[in-house]
Amino acid sequence: MTRNQLLEVLKAKRMPIAVILVLILTNMGIVIYSQLVQEPKLVKLQDEWTEKRRLVTGGGGDLAAIYRQGTADLAAFQERIPLKRDFTRQMMEVFEIAANNGLKVKGITYKPEAQKEANLVVYGVTMSLDGQYAGIKSFISDLQCHGGLLTIDSISLSNTSMTEEAVSLKMQLSAYLRPEGK
Repeated sequence: MTRNQLLEVLKAKRMPIAVILVLILTNMGIVIYSQLVQEPKLVKLQDEWTEKRRLVTGGGGDLAAIYRQGTADLAAFQERIPLKRDFTRQMMEVFEIAANNGLKVKGITYKPEAQKEANLVVYGVTMSLDGQYAGIKSFISDLQCHGGLLTIDSISLSNTSMTEEAVSLKMQLSAYLRPEGK
């Protein structure tokens, strides 16, 4: 192919050649960006992640210090668990949360159970409440934010009328408390 023939081909196929050149330049730009910007940043992030994993898994550091910190954390958690004598106050707070959300407490039963291995007293509480669906949703949300160690074990909703928004809620809670004097 002579020089003149090459120039004629270039003049005739100007648009496809321009597109090919743009694609080649774009590809080169992406490769350069990937190698100069993204790869160093990725390596840095991987190194940070590896270091954090090493710290979390206890790789390195003083094992005695890690044990002391864990023991201190457990002691602080134990202190945050309410005492058994605070059960009534805790239930009154639950009743107040229900009333603030427009719910009526229809009934409540509870049964204490000692958890000797965990040094806790667990009160299994069953509550029946009536109110609007929005109030029940708000009540459950507020209950999750309650300061004591209170868990929602099960929830049952029922509606007796198709025309009313009134909903009945039956829920089972567990209140975890510390025994007196411990």
